[in-house]
Amino acid sequence: MSAEDIAAGGGAESHLVPKHKSSSIIWRYFGFKQADVNQSEVLCRSCLTTIATKHGSTTNMFHHLKQHHRAARRVYGNERNTGNFSVIPKEAQTNSVTPYESTSTRHKDITDAITYHIAKDMVPVYTVSKEGFKKMVQMLDKR
Repeated sequence: MSAEDIAAGGGAESHLVPKHKSSSIIWRYFGFKQADVNQSEVLCRSCLTTIATKHGSTTNMFHHLKQHHRAARRVYGNERNTGNFSVIPKEAQTNSVTPYESTSTRHKDITDAITYHIAKDMVPVYTVSKEGFKKMVQMLDKR
């Protein structure tokens, strides 16, 4: 099996699922069993070896590629060095929205609705800074 096949997820166990919200390209070579909903056991897509990781650290995965899958390690190194992948920084994602003028009626209505939700449902104020809340607001109001 070639390094490109491994990177494409065509390894011995292609039904492994990727890590949620991952940004490192190293995760192309690793995944989780579908039944592992907590994503606690990292598996190599090529040889199905369990890799010990602490809190999503990719260091051991990199060393596994280096020691056991040299061809995949070279492909990974080339992708990493050439920037042959697309990761959009969070700053660019949040700066791409056009906010309403703070004096507009729409801005006031949205702010009032969010404030009402926080007060009425007694949710923590930091809820508005969470990714899920931001995505929901973007979906409801594409601007």
